[in-house]
Amino acid sequence: MLREFLEASIRALVDDQDAVQILEERNGSRLRYTIRVAEGDRGRVIGKQGRIVNALRTVAQAAGAKNRVRVQVIVQTEGGSTDEGAEDAE
Repeated sequence: MLREFLEASIRALVDDQDAVQILEERNGSRLRYTIRVAEGDRGRVIGKQGRIVNALRTVAQAAGAKNRVRVQVIVQTEGGSTDEGAEDAE
């Protein structure tokens, strides 16, 4: 459910929707979503001062807290650079 939300939100933001990939990794009570987008769309996903990606992280963490899972959202471009920003919250 959370993966589908992230994917729909990201696809609505970017120009190159075919480049959007979301990898989900589960490690015990931790859940990591790595979002890969085209280099040109990175700024659209992050937003000014990180506001968009931080909003996505807040929603993801709230959904995770409901299920007692720590959620981390990372934005990565095809070139490999990342925006890890805020780690997971309790």
